[in-house]
Amino acid sequence: MNAEARLLWPREIRWLIVLLSLGVSFRLIKISQPFIDAWSWRQSDVAMIAENFYHHGFHLFYPQINWAGNTPGYVGTEFQLVPFIVSLLYICFGVHEWIGRSVSVSFFAVSVPFFYLLVRKVSNERSALLAVGIFMCTPLSIYASRSFMPDIASLSLSIAALYLFAEWLERERAPWLFMVVCLVTSLAILVKLPAVIIGLPLTYMAWQKYGVRLVARRELWTFAVLALILPLAWYAHAFLLSTRHFPYHFFGAGGIAIKDLGWYLGILHWTVAESLTPIVFGAMLVGSLLPSRATFGRLFHWWLITIILFVFLAGEGNRHQWYQLPIVPVAAAFSGFSCDAAWRSLAQLTGSKIAPTCMCCIFFAALIYLSYSALKPLYAPEPRRLQAWKVGNELNRIAPTDALVIAADDGDPTAIYYSRRKGWHFLQNGLFEGYPVDSQQAITQLEDWRKEGASYLIFTQYAFWWFDYYKAFHKHLNARYQRVRDTDQYIIFSLTKVE
Repeated sequence: MNAEARLLWPREIRWLIVLLSLGVSFRLIKISQPFIDAWSWRQSDVAMIAENFYHHGFHLFYPQINWAGNTPGYVGTEFQLVPFIVSLLYICFGVHEWIGRSVSVSFFAVSVPFFYLLVRKVSNERSALLAVGIFMCTPLSIYASRSFMPDIASLSLSIAALYLFAEWLERERAPWLFMVVCLVTSLAILVKLPAVIIGLPLTYMAWQKYGVRLVARRELWTFAVLALILPLAWYAHAFLLSTRHFPYHFFGAGGIAIKDLGWYLGILHWTVAESLTPIVFGAMLVGSLLPSRATFGRLFHWWLITIILFVFLAGEGNRHQWYQLPIVPVAAAFSGFSCDAAWRSLAQLTGSKIAPTCMCCIFFAALIYLSYSALKPLYAPEPRRLQAWKVGNELNRIAPTDALVIAADDGDPTAIYYSRRKGWHFLQNGLFEGYPVDSQQAITQLEDWRKEGASYLIFTQYAFWWFDYYKAFHKHLNARYQRVRDTDQYIIFSLTKVE
């Protein structure tokens, strides 16, 4: 059996098992942590959807959030594959944070062999192993793949789609592989719409195979139709759902917007300093300049171009760090190329394997240290979310199961999620709309919600300023409603217990 006939040699499998075990271990740190870390806002929304699937019948086509008051709370979103899988696991294990995070870790684990094979296809075994090690250790990769969010699932499917498409181009007579490529590509876009950017590297590979004749290849047009028809149908359904049901929200709406230069420099800064680390960013730049003789040797260059275009056009959406996640495998691949080139040069210069081995150890030691420094503040509980978690849990303990809650939370869903109740953000008309203009507006809105069934009003310490700023509103609360919990971190008013 020759090297081409065997997918992975035993030595490759052993190395991948070692690297994958280390990568998964890194991602299990604090896996049971409540959603009170840096990305808790997004994770709480995803967790709401999963829990509503679990409690309300697994209606995959109708994702629900809890901050739409006494309405069902249907929202337009990406295809909820990850929350749906998690909701099924809730049947066996109950509702726990570690379940959602474990599903993300599992998608990361699935991506590793596909990423290795993809890099090896355009380079060699050693650079692919080095790329996997870098992919495993970069801060954004670690943090995103242990967060209860769909982004790592979409990225994993994107990596698999790219590799499988390359394989299919080389095995045109494999109809089963064609169907798998169509399905995986479609799922990548369904799970996260920005994954459509892999269309350019896919086109590049088709061009390398067929040249200008690709426009006449019926199988390529068939692939495009089959890969895109389900995403088109789903996102049309999601948009209509968001226009017909309160709170009239489509997740990601408004993200396509070009910003000023300072905005993009900010994204570049945190990408270099926090998402990738300076050492990986530098290695990426070097690796991107190295020549390649492989058929698809410029694959990662075209992927990088699409990422840059996406960041530019969706400047507003890229205020969230997780939107830059696709740059991680690209940076890891280029870094693997540059580390492999440095290895070969040092080995030739010294005539020994010890020097390049030491060089790699130093590189990865520096990367792990920089990753730890970047990740430490992300894991730390944010004080606002910690208090939201506490008041949410307390309300869950004391309130009837059908109680409706109003939260002065700046639109952060953490308190409402952990209360396990439906309710509203204060001030909200479908979405959080900022603060009341004066006490009268606050009183009017509060009483309107009370007529709709609101029975509790919560404030954390970070909203206590309301009592000083809206003095008449504060007086109204104290005159009419009882404080059923009053601590230095949060206050809960009962709107059914009139003074």
